[in-house]
Amino acid sequence: MNIIRQFVKKAIPAVIPPKLYLVHGAVSHIDSEAHANCCTADTGPLKEIAFTFDDGPHPEHTPLLLDVLQKYQQQATFFVIGEKARQYPHLIERIVQEGHELGNHTLTHSEPAQTSTRNFLEEIEQTDQILEQLTGKKVKLVRPPKGKLNLGKLLGLWRQRRTVVLWDIDPRDYLMNDQSEMIDWCQNYHPVSGNFCLMHDNHPYAIEAVRQLSECQHTRLQSHTVSHWIENKTQHSTRTQQACA
Repeated sequence: MNIIRQFVKKAIPAVIPPKLYLVHGAVSHIDSEAHANCCTADTGPLKEIAFTFDDGPHPEHTPLLLDVLQKYQQQATFFVIGEKARQYPHLIERIVQEGHELGNHTLTHSEPAQTSTRNFLEEIEQTDQILEQLTGKKVKLVRPPKGKLNLGKLLGLWRQRRTVVLWDIDPRDYLMNDQSEMIDWCQNYHPVSGNFCLMHDNHPYAIEAVRQLSECQHTRLQSHTVSHWIENKTQHSTRTQQACA
């Protein structure tokens, strides 16, 4: 089943527009040349990725994570749980005020296999209402719990013109027991521009990941919001189509 799931995860982005389904970003030939020109012996090459954080906001970890993102001038996307957003509205407001992006991660993060399509879409709608009340803006990005969707849920989101956002890098920080595990992971991670990195701000280890990766001496890392990559990938697809015409 995992092999089939990975195949589907990789195959869908090849045929579905990025405004509907996204697993990673795209870097154009022009962008690649710009990255090469930015590379120096002192700083290393520039790698542009997306930090994404699930399952928050958390009253202790999210503020510390926002502090470190601000320190290193990194932009991120937070896929928040509706019940937690309602419980900690000041954190939602801070996320938006500091230039980060919000995504919908359902109302309760219920187990996908035990959640009907109808209930799933209702949770998405309820979380939309909470986030719009708090920010005055509609949220289009959706990340399903555990990244799991059946056909009915996927088509339901697409009928609403949602962008389903998954990931291609997962340090599995939710299974870590101490910071040394995250430090080891960061030292072995070789970022590729366009990576979507999944982490969780209801656990403490994402904070150390942002610090370690931002301070890396061999590679300069810049994180952008998911919407940046949607625009980038759309432009890349348009240029490719024009070149092939």
